[in-house]
Amino acid sequence: HKVSLDSKYLEKFINFQNLLKDKIFETSKVEDYAKYLGVSSKTLNNITKSIIGKQAKTFINEFYLLGIKRILTDQKLSIKECAFQSGFDDIPNYYKFFKKHLNLTPEQFRQKFC
Repeated sequence: HKVSLDSKYLEKFINFQNLLKDKIFETSKVEDYAKYLGVSSKTLNNITKSIIGKQAKTFINEFYLLGIKRILTDQKLSIKECAFQSGFDDIPNYYKFFKKHLNLTPEQFRQKFC
């Protein structure tokens, strides 16, 4: 990604990334991350647009999908355990989310990439 390093928002963006690492499986709402950072949702969107050229929600979803993929690569875990570790209480919703965003089932992802 193209990054604007001279932005006045860089420190907040780094804090946002660190929050994502800690809380990604707890919440995926822009409003929650904005609140943690002490800014409005609009300001958080301005920060992410300025630094990486994307909406905050898009960046959160990408980060979330990356986390889900990482969990799924642990072959010791069942698909059900992966779903729960990813923050899903309902297995069908996990499959729907995965299929919608990656166009694969979790099993297909494992077969293809693990």
